[in-house]
Amino acid sequence: MTTNSSWTEPVIIDQDNPPQYPYNQIQQSESGHSIELDDTPSKERVRFQHRSGTFTEMQPNGDEVHKIYGDGYEIILGGKNVQINGQCNISIAGACVVNITGDSIMNIDGNVTQQVGGTVNQLVNGNCEQTIEGDYDINSNGTVSISADSVSINADLNVRGDIASTQSIGAVGNITAGESVSATKSVETAGYMLAAT
Repeated sequence: MTTNSSWTEPVIIDQDNPPQYPYNQIQQSESGHSIELDDTPSKERVRFQHRSGTFTEMQPNGDEVHKIYGDGYEIILGGKNVQINGQCNISIAGACVVNITGDSIMNIDGNVTQQVGGTVNQLVNGNCEQTIEGDYDINSNGTVSISADSVSINADLNVRGDIASTQSIGAVGNITAGESVSATKSVETAGYMLAAT
């Protein structure tokens, strides 16, 4: 799969490449609607076009172009199934809002990559759980803040800088700090505590 998502509208017929007479048959209404059946060799097309310019075109290789000169609406009162055997590219020049009244499930066999130019905000009214079979890395150029009633770490804690607490620090395992360990109340550990100055 390529990460290049750029694409352009495929154009088969233009002013420099017109249909050939007598292969092209056009039915046009008084207001400008048209149905075009083009049998020009190697450029066979079927095109339904509204006077506004909105059209659906089936091209020689089986591609289909649906272009709307206005807003588009699709209303389905039953279910819908979509299968895409190739890459899918979606380009949105404005905002995108998705409203789901039920569950949302995504099954991804490959990787997930997100590039966000602004801020990410998430509100979870229930619980949030992540299960990671490999490593989990967090890299921040700013401050990482965690606000909670309590934070439980079921592993050794290794810190390259200082460990400071306005309350107590307790550990079932070991506490290792590259600098100092300080607490205004107490420091308790069932293992060892190593702090370098």
